[in-house]
Amino acid sequence: MTRVRGESVAPGIAVGQVYLRGFAAESTGRRIAADEVETELNRLREALQKSRAQVEEIKQKQSDSLGEAELRIFDAHLAYLGDAMFVTEIETQVLQERLSVREAVQLVFAKYDRIFQLVESDLLRRRASDLRDVATRLLRNLDAETVRGAATPVGPYILAARKLTTADMFNLDNEKVEGIVAEEGGMSSHAAILARSMGIPTVTGIRDLPRLLRDGDCVVLDASAGELVTVPDDRALAEATAAAQRWKASKAEAQAPADVTRHQTRDGTPVQLQGSCGSAGEADLVRTFGMEGIGVYRTELQFLAEKSRPGEDSLVHCYKQVLEAQQGRHVSFRLLDVAAATLEPGRSNQERNPAMGQRGVRGLLANQDVLRMQLRAILRASVGVAGVAILVPFVTSLAEFQRVKAAMLEERVALKKARIPCAADMAMAPIIEVPAAAMSIGALLNESDFAVIAIDDLQAHLLGADRDNAAVREYHEMVHPAVFELLARMAKDAERREKSLVLFGESAADPVRMPFYLGVGYRTFSIAPVRLRSVLKVLGRYTIEECRRIAARILEAPRTLDVQKVLVNLETE
Repeated sequence: MTRVRGESVAPGIAVGQVYLRGFAAESTGRRIAADEVETELNRLREALQKSRAQVEEIKQKQSDSLGEAELRIFDAHLAYLGDAMFVTEIETQVLQERLSVREAVQLVFAKYDRIFQLVESDLLRRRASDLRDVATRLLRNLDAETVRGAATPVGPYILAARKLTTADMFNLDNEKVEGIVAEEGGMSSHAAILARSMGIPTVTGIRDLPRLLRDGDCVVLDASAGELVTVPDDRALAEATAAAQRWKASKAEAQAPADVTRHQTRDGTPVQLQGSCGSAGEADLVRTFGMEGIGVYRTELQFLAEKSRPGEDSLVHCYKQVLEAQQGRHVSFRLLDVAAATLEPGRSNQERNPAMGQRGVRGLLANQDVLRMQLRAILRASVGVAGVAILVPFVTSLAEFQRVKAAMLEERVALKKARIPCAADMAMAPIIEVPAAAMSIGALLNESDFAVIAIDDLQAHLLGADRDNAAVREYHEMVHPAVFELLARMAKDAERREKSLVLFGESAADPVRMPFYLGVGYRTFSIAPVRLRSVLKVLGRYTIEECRRIAARILEAPRTLDVQKVLVNLETE
């Protein structure tokens, strides 16, 4: 039995036979004869037609289970399949260079992929991911004509692929895909977004899969832990099978909306557990699991799923759907938080480090039309709905927050003058992810209704470590005393001002750190719905007084090693 670690893209657990895709032989550069050109071009046309038909059918089949923003991902794929420039370049390679159509598709895709990957733009990299999905589907359909032996397995299976793509997730039998493990693929790709929306356990970043696996091998995929178990023994297999059944049951239970569940610690102290989501599918889980609303709704998908910027009416429709589905539960919409290149597609000077550049509130203030369109859309969608808030991302100073607040007030006055129905009132809060904002949170709280602590980003900036960079991941995951001291200081500032703080991010659901959060005063958490069960276990284990004692021990620890000792002792107690 071997355990291999990767990156968790969509949590969950799956057990089953593995099926490898996308590990065919690389391009050989073989030239074709002149009398083969027409045959190859016909193969291309047939593969394009078949691919378009597949995408249309998939979109239709998924129309009831996916939201509008997710479904538009397939529109992007159809656009590429009908893109005259893309198709003409492939045909040119066949006609002039005498390459087989398969080799031509690979060559043209590789060229575009290199161009997209050289730019520091999340939007263009997502487009590269979409183009990769399209090229993969084309190649699959071309291979299907010549390779008859490699049939899709009968029954549920775990997909093992070179790259995480929608082409492999959706083969018109996608309901049979129990889990996905891939060598490459990021958290923000469209395939990853769809995997999370559909609740398919997914892990990426595990190299050399053909060496580890063979078709038909039984494996355990613990995507919540980012782990693949090959050749599991009988005990591990039995435990994983039971866990997978529980996971499926948690997804299927309560098809009708569940009542809001009141969560509390062992001694009865109330704790609010809200959901973090960025799509209609994830938002449905918030309601299904009985969580207390949406603590952070990420609004980027509508802007990233399309080549053109969505209109105000489209945003209003999307936000209304989210609010109506929550049936009165609290919803906080995070304003667009993307790199400058996404807000200004024609921008010539690319930023060297977009994560530290004109993103979040900086980009919105520099692009007032986008900012004000989003503000108007949220105000219009929230008519007659209580408990709606606007979150301002990447705030560094009080002045930035005040400018967005002023813009919101101005847009509300303009809507009223135009006799367009809009919310009479709107809560607003900064997202604290920059150390400067954390150090001056008191001033921000004086001006806001509450604040959201984006703990993962705050920790990354505080420790100078990119959480998506494997080379420095150990620094980001470090339990540095400064992180705990800053969290405790912010909790005290909020308590003095009688304002609430919402702890948001993957680390907010860390069961090992949860007693510390509770001990220093955090009572509201915005977590991924699938992490709810593990958090509830921690709440049922501790009283607030026990959490306070644990927090005091951590705050007294002078070194990272000392903090680790306290946390390790908690796990073994």
